[in-house]
Amino acid sequence: MAWRWPLEARSQLRLRSHADLAANVRDNVLVKKPKRKADEKDLQAKLLKLALYGEVNEKSMNESDENGWGHIHHAAFRGFVKSVEKFVKANDDQLESETGDELRCTPLLLAVMSGNEETVRCLVTLGARVWATNSQNHGVVELCAFKQFIELLEYFIELNDEKLPVWKNLVKFLASEVDDEIEAAAKCLKTLTQNDPNGLRWKAGFDSGIVPTVSKVLKSGCGDEAKVATFHLLLTIIGHQEVKEQAMASGLMTSLIKMLKSQHSYILQMAASVTKELASVAEYAEQAAQAGAIPSLVKVTQTVKEPEVLVEVAHALASIVQHDPAHQQALGGQQGAISSIIGLFDGLSHKDLLLALTKLVSAAVKQNETNQTAFVQQGVAPHIITLSRVKHKELQMSAVVAVHRLAEGNPTTQKIILDEGVVHPLMQLLRRSRQADVQEETATALWALAGDDVEERRNMAELIGVQQLIEFFSSPSENLDYIGSEGLGVLAQGPRHEQTAIGQANGVHPLVRLLRSSNEAILLSAIRTLRHLSLSVGFVPHAKNQQMIAGSRGIKFLVALMVHSQNEIVQVEAAHTLAAVALGNDEIMTDIQQNLDFSFVRILKMMYNPQAVVRLLAGASLATFAYNSLKLQREIAEQGGVRFSCFTPFLQSDDEYFRCMAAFQVVVLAPIIPDEEQAISSAAGIKLLVELLQYSKNDVIKALAADSVARLAHTRAGVPSAFVSIEAVNLLCDMLLYLAEQVRGNAAIALGYLSYQPQATRQLLNRCRLDPYMMKILRYYTSVGKLSSEFLDGWKHYKQIGLPTIDEGRPNLIGRQNVQYKDQLGARPLTISSIDGSSTHMQSSILNTSGQSGMDGDKTPLTGRSSVGSRRTSDQTLTPRTTQGAQLSLPGSRQHSRRSSIATTQQPEMISQDA
Repeated sequence: MAWRWPLEARSQLRLRSHADLAANVRDNVLVKKPKRKADEKDLQAKLLKLALYGEVNEKSMNESDENGWGHIHHAAFRGFVKSVEKFVKANDDQLESETGDELRCTPLLLAVMSGNEETVRCLVTLGARVWATNSQNHGVVELCAFKQFIELLEYFIELNDEKLPVWKNLVKFLASEVDDEIEAAAKCLKTLTQNDPNGLRWKAGFDSGIVPTVSKVLKSGCGDEAKVATFHLLLTIIGHQEVKEQAMASGLMTSLIKMLKSQHSYILQMAASVTKELASVAEYAEQAAQAGAIPSLVKVTQTVKEPEVLVEVAHALASIVQHDPAHQQALGGQQGAISSIIGLFDGLSHKDLLLALTKLVSAAVKQNETNQTAFVQQGVAPHIITLSRVKHKELQMSAVVAVHRLAEGNPTTQKIILDEGVVHPLMQLLRRSRQADVQEETATALWALAGDDVEERRNMAELIGVQQLIEFFSSPSENLDYIGSEGLGVLAQGPRHEQTAIGQANGVHPLVRLLRSSNEAILLSAIRTLRHLSLSVGFVPHAKNQQMIAGSRGIKFLVALMVHSQNEIVQVEAAHTLAAVALGNDEIMTDIQQNLDFSFVRILKMMYNPQAVVRLLAGASLATFAYNSLKLQREIAEQGGVRFSCFTPFLQSDDEYFRCMAAFQVVVLAPIIPDEEQAISSAAGIKLLVELLQYSKNDVIKALAADSVARLAHTRAGVPSAFVSIEAVNLLCDMLLYLAEQVRGNAAIALGYLSYQPQATRQLLNRCRLDPYMMKILRYYTSVGKLSSEFLDGWKHYKQIGLPTIDEGRPNLIGRQNVQYKDQLGARPLTISSIDGSSTHMQSSILNTSGQSGMDGDKTPLTGRSSVGSRRTSDQTLTPRTTQGAQLSLPGSRQHSRRSSIATTQQPEMISQDA
């Protein structure tokens, strides 16, 4: 009688359909294993006995149990390799013998079903057909997919048998209409492409049509679990551009937008994640926007609460809007979009979502003034500022970048964000960190907050400090090079310049090194900063800085730039700086003229350049060279000279800056202008400067005009008296009371030079007697020797006679009157204490003034403004340095909405009658 397998084991092998097979494979109950190892050994011994001792004959080998399984089938399924080898050697037909049940499996298929790699390798070596299939058309690939036998699949891939296209079979299996088969194939393909040491498997799947098949599955009506598995597969390979192209070509984006309306949160998350990846390409972001991705994603932010979903939605929106201002505008114009995004910050402590939201804000407002204003006015700034204090680098840096994007080029948002107290945390971060990337982002944000306002830029540069600005040059970052140069340039200008401090801190040498920079923005900034370091208001040369520039080979570099640069703006700026470095220094001028490449002819040719700016700066260069130097005036005239017609377009320009610059130039160059009388040229320039003092509404122009008057007030005879005769003194006295320090400081210096004119002395004494506060301003901005002795003697006489009292509420000479920075002074940075490898949430803890934890206990929402404690510390770390012994006086900190304020004192400096 033929030997039979136990009934219990045979019953486990009956598989009736695809679903039966999948369920049994998934539950790992195809065949129960023997309960004891002894049973398995007994079975193997019996099979070996048949093969070894001749008890196996053709008849016995062909015998089968009631399920139609022969000896070789059981041996292959159980992994009895030696038995399999003996059976096949005894009879080759056994290798492809099929079971007598409904599945019609070969020994190889049974070995694959059991996952025994050794048996599979043995059968393949013996010559088994790897392309064989059972009655359900399942081959080795499909059976491996059901059981997720990845190592077996990798073995079959390595076989590289033309009759067994593993990748095509898997993709075909993925295209099934049965959810279990789709899910099994998707999981296998994901694992195979993910665990790829050579990074080439994705290409094999791609060439087999995996992307169109995935797109087809996602468009189909298959179950959510199958779609989720397919999404995971797609996300594994979507980083490759070819995959993105095929996905978009197959119309996947439309399907993704539809799936954003799904009630299944994981489907929403996956759809948003794929949208994010596709939209990273500008072309596909455009298609996503046209397909309605932005409204659909915004709707999700308004209806879904799961943080994991919102993270991907925020990333997807950021990915779309970052490429095109039109997409930014579409987001900003979407009803309730901005408010819903900002609302997600409230009480939130989910790190990944906070990070995604800050990146979304940055992308939505980048160089978009409308969105910047909308986000800030609707209250995003306090949340971003709070996150800038978090002790989690990535989140903190993301918040700093968001501050930069919100403030960039927008005076309205700059003021609001400054008032919200952003300076203190950013300044602390800048000072404490020595990492180049942190310093770069923080300094860039601070400089963006300063904007184009001269006073604000100077205030920000003072807060950063000369030493820190110079240290920026040691960083490899070009942004820090630019900010360092710009900051030093601001501090080197104006009535309270830091030229000496910068020179003593060794700031000249790195600026000269920047003259070799290939970045034109940095190059131009360095050229201008060196010019500002050489001359102060009124064209007063700084001899030590001039010598340091020359000693650092700065003259050589500047001449080379003037002659060889491909950019005409760089050429003329270099010429202008050369003139500034040489002003009042015969030794340096001789050094310049000994350079064979230098010639005034080059600058004179620039006077006829098509670009108006080049012509204007060329005139400024010639005027600076010729200033108070008859020798150089003659040389310029001998080498061609200038014509009044060169200045006429600027003198008649609608641009006040052009008129002011040209007016100064014609007065200085009047002696060598051949086509107009010297008196007429000088009068035209002087009259124009006084008109700008009187009528201009721009503080920058008023400051420049006052500076020009200061320069001309100590030039050739007749020019100062001409200014006095047309009421320049009274106009400058009026400017002493301006809030803008550049205006009142330059006016004070100009009046100091004019005080050497008797008529100007009388006018100035009369104004100061009527308002003694003006004398205080003059004394503050003019050093010894800048006020005439006759004027000072007259003032002493007036003091003996008696002076009126000074009213309160006058402009503050020491600090900015209109700058207020609200901040939590000394508040400890938020800390993330609960982040680990498995958590995406965080807890924050901030100590209050008594050192106790916040009233909300251990869990404090990162952006919950009402639950943030603070403690007070000294304000001295943010006190800007001032020159001439002046110090910034800070009022006591007051609590208001748990914020403190950094503000300059509003009270005027008291003046004693002994001044």
